[in-house]
Amino acid sequence: MSLSNFRNYASLELDLPPGPTIVRGGNGHGKSNLLEAVYSLAIAKSSRAGLERDLVNKASLENLIDGFSYAMVGATVLSKESSERLEIHYRSQLSENEDGFTTQKFIRIDGIPKRSSDLVGRLNAVLFSVEDLELVFGRPSTRRRYLDILLSQVDRKYLRTLQQYQRATTQRNHLLRSIREGLSVPSELDFWDDQISNTGSTITAERVKAVRSLSENSRPLHSEISGTNEKMCCKYISSSDIQSEDEPSLIEKSMASAIRNARNRDIAQGSTSVGPHRDDMKIMIEETNAERFASRGQARTAILALKFAEARFLKGKRGSEPVLLLDDLLSELDLVRREKVIRHTAEYEQCIVTTAEINSVPGTLLKEANELEVIDNTIRPSS
Repeated sequence: MSLSNFRNYASLELDLPPGPTIVRGGNGHGKSNLLEAVYSLAIAKSSRAGLERDLVNKASLENLIDGFSYAMVGATVLSKESSERLEIHYRSQLSENEDGFTTQKFIRIDGIPKRSSDLVGRLNAVLFSVEDLELVFGRPSTRRRYLDILLSQVDRKYLRTLQQYQRATTQRNHLLRSIREGLSVPSELDFWDDQISNTGSTITAERVKAVRSLSENSRPLHSEISGTNEKMCCKYISSSDIQSEDEPSLIEKSMASAIRNARNRDIAQGSTSVGPHRDDMKIMIEETNAERFASRGQARTAILALKFAEARFLKGKRGSEPVLLLDDLLSELDLVRREKVIRHTAEYEQCIVTTAEINSVPGTLLKEANELEVIDNTIRPSS
């Protein structure tokens, strides 16, 4: 793993061996930044920053090279068959925006320039963090993004279809506003309606299958982690009156009909009201929406089950184990759930755990783990 001018790390070279690795250090010292860097190589963007320039070490802007500053996240990913060098480069230059600079992102795989979509899925990883409660209590867009990231890691066709769908929806929304203003006619919507129902049905069908798999895998995990008889499941909620057992062809017909029926309303609103960009996934406990009724403890357990189900989904689809990234999670759990979580992480070849409280790490993990410490904006073996 190599970091250059990424977040608080001016320069870092780090070997992360198979098995568990514990990274300990005080809050705000950069533990989460390391996991953010690893996960960014899996999904080709930050899980935390809204803008690329938020990732750049601001001190690097004081030493420009030909008017630019450079940052990089890179890792050599080893598998049984091969190895690949994955890199994300950030080039910044001074500008007149509120931060004083702009940043561009460039992808390289084995030194060859590539698109972001080419990077997604080369490294599979599952990130556990305290922010995961948003999957229960947050907005539908958070859960849609979760499903899209998951599916994009295992299916490049899904990612391409998602990009096509987003472009079609943007174009349709522009046209809807133009029609509302009397500058276009409704018949011009026919082309974009077909595009949205075609690509949207593919997205919906894949999401429905993924949610079904997550639900089936999370149910026994939830029972085991919670130690209760409470039953958990996940449900896909469609804006197009689609049933979860529908075939893709039926989904496309249902979506086309729903888009057609919503045309007048969409013109009035100037936006598309039907399609996967309006769908949701609900986490249910005892057939009740966890968003409305679950305690934080119940929600935390449900999310743990969901995340381990995600790891099983990735392993099943890719045929190789994802890297597990646990970001300051153990201190949020009681002793019994800590032990259960660590027992499940042992099923995977590589796991990186960050903590500010070493006492929150079960002894069974401490005995086996490679232990690192964050000190003075660098990471080194723990003394």
